[in-house]
Amino acid sequence: MTVEAIAWLMIITPSIITGIILAYFVKGRLGLILSALVPWIGLLIALLCEHYFFACRVDGIVMWPIAQLFGGTIAAIAGIVGYQVAKDVFCKKQA
Repeated sequence: MTVEAIAWLMIITPSIITGIILAYFVKGRLGLILSALVPWIGLLIALLCEHYFFACRVDGIVMWPIAQLFGGTIAAIAGIVGYQVAKDVFCKKQA
């Protein structure tokens, strides 16, 4: 498995798990919004911590906004997918 595949799994897996947890605890439109917002903000926090606290001080181009644009979008979509799948599979109203 390549480094890129592992990096994408590290973004997508927690986002899906967050969506599943939110589907169980938060109902309605708020749960759907939070399932997209929480992974996006979580990735933003991780990128900013890495950039400002853990990185070595070198001059050059800053890439965290581009990483947030693509990775944050994928994380938000994965959170929504996890929410919808968990809602459809586990939280169906019994007729």
